[in-house]
Amino acid sequence: MPTAKEQRFIALYEDTKARIAAYVVRRTSSPEDAADVVAETYAVAWRRIEAVPQGHDGLLWLYVTARQLLANRSRRLRRDDSLICRLADELGLLGDTSGPGDDEAVAALACLRALPTEQREILMLAAWEGLSAGEIGRVLGCSPTAARIRLHRARAKLRAEVQAAPGPPKQKAATRHVGDREAKLSCAPEEAKG
Repeated sequence: MPTAKEQRFIALYEDTKARIAAYVVRRTSSPEDAADVVAETYAVAWRRIEAVPQGHDGLLWLYVTARQLLANRSRRLRRDDSLICRLADELGLLGDTSGPGDDEAVAALACLRALPTEQREILMLAAWEGLSAGEIGRVLGCSPTAARIRLHRARAKLRAEVQAAPGPPKQKAATRHVGDREAKLSCAPEEAKG
């Protein structure tokens, strides 16, 4: 018979696993990396189950935890990538790694990636995670008002990136792809992300 701690963790996991996995998958480059971060997130939750809030607040707590783990992983990967690139440059191994892809999707992602990390994150929290301004504020450690302001600024920056995208085909493609998400981002004031 599971203990109360085990039952609480199982309920938390079952209620949140799909949303946390989706959040992490959209922020990692491979399914393996995503699985590692999700596993780490729930390992932290297990160790600190007494600190995890009840109900919907538990989901927000997990978003914060996953976000911190992703940031740590990103810093580690940047250090590793820097060393690999330096070595590859010295050895003359780096070439054009671009492959065939959907030009429209590439243009849209380029506009999103051109944004500062904080703005990209708040847009993704609003559009992809569907969080309200209050929820985003809690994930980012700011007030709902600050989250709304940050979201507004991020939307404006994204629109500027789409408009500034070089060449008519890329600009139109980016506008079309980003437009759907942008429409979602601008439709509800509670969807403010940091």
